[in-house]
Amino acid sequence: MDGGLATAADGVRLAYLDEGPREAPALFLCTMGAAAMSVWDPVAGPLAQGWRVIRHDRRGDGESDPGAPESHRFETYAADALAVLDHLRVDRAFVCGMAFGARVAMRLPLAAPQRVRGLVLFDATGGPPAPEPERRAKAEAAARLRTAAGLANVAVDRRWFHRRDPSGAGLNRHAFAGQPDWLPGLEAMRTPTLVACGDHDPNLPGARRLAAEIPGARFELMDMTGHASILERPDLVLQLTAAFLEEYAR
Repeated sequence: MDGGLATAADGVRLAYLDEGPREAPALFLCTMGAAAMSVWDPVAGPLAQGWRVIRHDRRGDGESDPGAPESHRFETYAADALAVLDHLRVDRAFVCGMAFGARVAMRLPLAAPQRVRGLVLFDATGGPPAPEPERRAKAEAAARLRTAAGLANVAVDRRWFHRRDPSGAGLNRHAFAGQPDWLPGLEAMRTPTLVACGDHDPNLPGARRLAAEIPGARFELMDMTGHASILERPDLVLQLTAAFLEEYAR
């Protein structure tokens, strides 16, 4: 596993990890809101057995610099992701985004389609975020179902939400300012795409709409799963991502 710092166009230092065989197809992970890249630990390790797995701390989170508040735009986050890939000399990669990170991931094939081999979107919507109380209530309902079914709930590691510079907290909220009610341009995508969403995620209607608007996209419903599925069903996240890579990378 190699780690380091890439530099964004405005000088912000972006922490990254690069693991797995260098000759294998690359998978770039875009992290959920307010989490460090270590939140991917339950799936990144297994995936790195056969794939080159690259992840980074978005500006403001983990070990990355916070950057100026006005720099926190989805367009900047997408440019930062490409800066990490450029730093590692990766011309093309599969891109997987989780929740907030899915909003970043889906912008990459719109901004630089030649760089994206395939797209996996978990817990995604092209519209405004759902209210936090609704997310929490649905997540609790999903947890009760998993308990009744005999499935273990994930023990959340506090390090997954580490932030070196506390001033980065909450800066990503600026990214929603001035955003349209729905992300435009999806019908122009020509990237193989999987959209997966939990049956207890408030983003479910938006996720179904994404899958309907992106040409050729496939939709998968995740049972007993709320928002931020990496925290609730990492087993399904791993299963669906690995199957997608096997289908499109060979």
